[in-house]
Amino acid sequence: MEGRNPLAARWGALVARHRWIVLAVWLIAVIGLARFATSTPGRLSPSGFEADTEASRAASLLRTAFPAQRSAIAFVVLHSDSTPVTAPAYSAQVTTWTHRLRGAVRGQGVSVERPLIGRDGRTAGIMLESNRDPDSFVSLGGRINAISVAGPAQSYAGGFAVVYDDFVVDSERDLESAERISFPIALVLLLLVFGGVVAAGLPVLTGLATVTVAVALLGFVAGFQTVSIFSLNVSSIIGIGLGIDYSLLVVNRFREEMRSGSDPQEAVATTVGTAGVATVISGATVAIGFGALMLSGLNVLWSIGLGGALVVACSVAASLTLIPALLAVFGRHIDRLALPLTRDRDTAAFWHRLASGVMRRPVLVIVFCLAVVCVLLIPASRLRLGIEGVESLPPAAAARTAQTLAQEQLGLPAHSATFVIASGVHGRAEAIEVQRALQSAAGQQPVSGPAQLPPAEAARYLSGGHVLYELPQPGADNDPATRSWLSSLQAARVPPGVTLLVGGEAAGYADFLRALEADFPRVFATVLGCTLILLGIAFRSIILPIKAVVMNLLSVGAAMGVLTWGFQEGHLSRLLHFQPVGFVDATLPVVIFAALFGLSMDYEVFLLSRIRERWLRGDETRQAVAAGMERTGQIITSAALILVTVSMTLAFSRLALNKGLGVSFAVAILFDATIVRLLLVPAMMRLLSEANWWPARRR
Repeated sequence: MEGRNPLAARWGALVARHRWIVLAVWLIAVIGLARFATSTPGRLSPSGFEADTEASRAASLLRTAFPAQRSAIAFVVLHSDSTPVTAPAYSAQVTTWTHRLRGAVRGQGVSVERPLIGRDGRTAGIMLESNRDPDSFVSLGGRINAISVAGPAQSYAGGFAVVYDDFVVDSERDLESAERISFPIALVLLLLVFGGVVAAGLPVLTGLATVTVAVALLGFVAGFQTVSIFSLNVSSIIGIGLGIDYSLLVVNRFREEMRSGSDPQEAVATTVGTAGVATVISGATVAIGFGALMLSGLNVLWSIGLGGALVVACSVAASLTLIPALLAVFGRHIDRLALPLTRDRDTAAFWHRLASGVMRRPVLVIVFCLAVVCVLLIPASRLRLGIEGVESLPPAAAARTAQTLAQEQLGLPAHSATFVIASGVHGRAEAIEVQRALQSAAGQQPVSGPAQLPPAEAARYLSGGHVLYELPQPGADNDPATRSWLSSLQAARVPPGVTLLVGGEAAGYADFLRALEADFPRVFATVLGCTLILLGIAFRSIILPIKAVVMNLLSVGAAMGVLTWGFQEGHLSRLLHFQPVGFVDATLPVVIFAALFGLSMDYEVFLLSRIRERWLRGDETRQAVAAGMERTGQIITSAALILVTVSMTLAFSRLALNKGLGVSFAVAILFDATIVRLLLVPAMMRLLSEANWWPARRR
């Protein structure tokens, strides 16, 4: 058969003959790895955002050269509307809190300071301070949140450690909640799409098997390499999506072969030789998207790339082994337990009419599609990146209440301080000269250092050629004005031989963004370059890969537009119940690009594989495109509908970050599967005609 890969077809026949052995291997693997997979979350790291940057080097030097300098890593604020702190019950509650906090941090280099009394006399605060690396305390927030002390005051925990723990815990809860909602909905949609219980069960079995194996493998890697826990969310969502996509493609092709009169073994061979090859090509493009993230120097992106690549590999392996083996077992019974409403359903006529309409008016279709693209793309030009902190938690979060009370009642600054360490300084006179240079660069912000202090007190700012300077931050951590101010400090004109390191929370955020921005061109170029090469080899064409990449970039741009308009600018805030912060978390666009680029290519490969198969049989491009749409239109839209539904369940998350990921992903998938793949791509191919296939020739 033209268009069928002979090697893959022989593999499919081999799997069909030895189907029970293949199923036994998968069963043993899944059962053997299931328990290990459940322990994977405990092996993953809640950190992963650290990087070798100027701010991290400044923090390390601060700990070694100025060990007495400590900063708050967490705090607990107690507040009562009517009871004063001096009341015996209130005092006892504060004492108990202090005692339990000291027990929670014992041996970790953390000091629990004496309680502070608020301005209103009804608020008390307990500060936890340390000079150690903040990433050492990512688990401390969970221990603090687990403490509960009864009394007249309500207690609220806040600070870095608590906020980070809230993000991790809320993210895990959001994923669990989304899975509880999406699983039954996806199952119902699968029943409607496949029209029967037996066929609909295959994606469920495949998804569970692949995710179990992939998560277990992720746990194995975490045994000898730091892997961020955020990789787990991506592995689960991508595993479900690919399981549905590949099952739809393979099962539909098997049904076609069975209805054309093939016996089950021959039908499996042809299915693997055609649809199976398409899943390999598709899986390779998805793996490229995630694999490119592993080029990043940031562990969180490396981990997400690893999780995505593992689940893609498992999904492709299942499409070539597990699904064909199950099809060989069910054979002619694949349509058993069909639903009455879906029996004898045929949508080919609808797709034929749509394909014919696109072929007749390609220019009109292209103009319409590009108009829709422009509407979605325009907001993306206003995209602004930042790092999410306490302001991104839900308004009712205890950490936000703690922050507000600490600022209003305890005098905690609205923004953490920035510090500068000057190295290579010789003597107090030069230290004062550096301070004046920093003051000039800092504008209106005061600089604390040895200049305004007597020699005895200035000693705490001097340490073996290093001098410490402290500055109050002029604005929010993610404010562009703050980043500009930090750049001015870094560019301060200091005496020859003196070097400056700028540190603090805002400096750490700015350095993280710079590291991300430095990594992205490498990730972007790798994804595009490898995808072009892979598709060029697969389809023996130069035009088709270029067109496919451009179409995918349009889908990614649409996702960025939705993310900017709906979440950065807050137009969806009332509908989805979140508070916009004026920026998008910096990791989100990178993850969306890698995942969406790969998943969008799924639909492109499904469509082009079928079109090329017909072209190789002798059809003209116009006929091949129309036939390809007829055969894949339902597959693409059905797969997209299920994935859109699964993604949209994240809209009910607590975290705005997860809401943004789910909604932008869902809109982009829907846009890609309808406007791009079923309208714009066929119309472009109609205009390009035989140039699509150059330099390939029919065999």
